[in-house]
Amino acid sequence: MKKLDEMDRNIQLQSQAWGYKFALLSLSGWTLFNIYQKIVNGVKLEMIPCFILCLSLCVQGFSQLAMKHAMIDGDEEYKEPNKVLQSIITAVVVIVVVLAVGTYFFKKA
Repeated sequence: MKKLDEMDRNIQLQSQAWGYKFALLSLSGWTLFNIYQKIVNGVKLEMIPCFILCLSLCVQGFSQLAMKHAMIDGDEEYKEPNKVLQSIITAVVVIVVVLAVGTYFFKKA
């Protein structure tokens, strides 16, 4: 594979950004259409597009935080807490709470 110069890298990054945005919009549309079908026709809800959408957004957010933390790591001027670890802990707590509440209401019904 040839080494990319700055212009080729910029073109590649921009095309990847467009592809990522298209994929997220497609998954969002698919999820909304499934929700509409569930409400109107009572069709079984497909969780795969919703799961992929949530996973993609989480990976993007966590990787962005990790890269930002790696860039300022070891710099004396910028001292901030590890937001990646805080975000992962917060996500786990939110998932546990949502599952607990959902299980409670599911068992109650």
